[in-house]
Amino acid sequence: MLNRFRLSKRPRDSKQSFWFHRQRSTILRTVVFFLCLSLAACASPLGGGNQATPTAGAGTPGAGNVTPTASPVVLLGPRPCPTAVQSSAYWSGIVHAVAGVTSVARVQCGNLMGTPALQALVTVAHQGGHAVDVHVYTNITNPNPQQIFQLLNLYDGDAVISGYNTVLTAEVDQNSVLNRGRSPANYQRDLFREFKWSDAQQTLVQIVFPGLFPDLTRYQAEADQAAVNQGHDPWKLDALKVAQALAASSTLFNWGADAPAHLISGGGQHDLNAVVEVKSPHPGGGTIRVSMSRLESNTNGGIWEVTEVSSPTLSISTPAALARLHSPTTVTGKGNAFEGIIGSLRLLDHLYNQVGQAQVRGASGNGSTTFSTSLTYTTDFSAGAQEGLLMLFTPSQADGSIATGTLLKVLLT
Repeated sequence: MLNRFRLSKRPRDSKQSFWFHRQRSTILRTVVFFLCLSLAACASPLGGGNQATPTAGAGTPGAGNVTPTASPVVLLGPRPCPTAVQSSAYWSGIVHAVAGVTSVARVQCGNLMGTPALQALVTVAHQGGHAVDVHVYTNITNPNPQQIFQLLNLYDGDAVISGYNTVLTAEVDQNSVLNRGRSPANYQRDLFREFKWSDAQQTLVQIVFPGLFPDLTRYQAEADQAAVNQGHDPWKLDALKVAQALAASSTLFNWGADAPAHLISGGGQHDLNAVVEVKSPHPGGGTIRVSMSRLESNTNGGIWEVTEVSSPTLSISTPAALARLHSPTTVTGKGNAFEGIIGSLRLLDHLYNQVGQAQVRGASGNGSTTFSTSLTYTTDFSAGAQEGLLMLFTPSQADGSIATGTLLKVLLT
């Protein structure tokens, strides 16, 4: 682009020189401006920030100026409901609430279908019990709105619209390690799911939050962000500390809180992404590379969420990241074998608890080789799918600790 405007001869006098330098400066500023626009369009795997997208435009011509008029926009996150449909009483008849049996607990609105038209998220509580139903409607200002999604009987459940225009649900998994054997009064909400609009299926479908740690789901991540905004857990704003906390987790690598770590790239106060290398402090230990992004692309105080953990000697080819698994599942990849053994596979549920394990044998006895391993698992949640982790790791020959490993985010059914 600059070559088109390059002058063939240098200006001869001061006026020409002034004009020459001013024109060149203007061109350079224009190029930089458009480069900045291009870079700003880059997105994080964890979603975008609170942006408005005009969908239509109109203007009044005159003297070379265009004055835009108000036009519908798609915004991220909850939005005010139209006055006519914002009350619980309005929705009671639509969801067929029965006095003394069910009642509308909350009404939220948002651009859940990715269009300027708003949809309504309606939660219905069952009186005298713990069940909560979730309904989503479109065409909400019509006398007969259209239901496009429902989820019934969430125990002590809740549902909210995320900052990514998805529906987030929370409920008690009564059979989980956290709640099994406890009285209902001591139950804790521990199962979180996320649903996003699908044009192909014309409803909301369950999706997988790309984050691995410190949050496994978007519901937990947004709750963590709110807590950090209030001054809690400031370590979640430090990429190095997040990587070290992952390596220290007893359910993951168990390397201790002081495992050496250094930044490979990013990680600054206003950076969107970061890559950190962490080394095992144990004898014969190796390294892992931890990639992370700011939650919902928020570079102004967004917490770090780990999106990938890789190893220099291990890799998983199948399943793909964010895939939906069924038991038994086949896992393939590469690793370094010693006397035929590469290492082990672990499958972790929504609480990072192990629900499946298998030894990984290489196709050849020693050195770099491929593998194909069948993994069987059992989950404690039968009402749907849950987010989890697939972990491949090798032990240290010195003390049996985890030497290196890789993590893959999956959906367990």
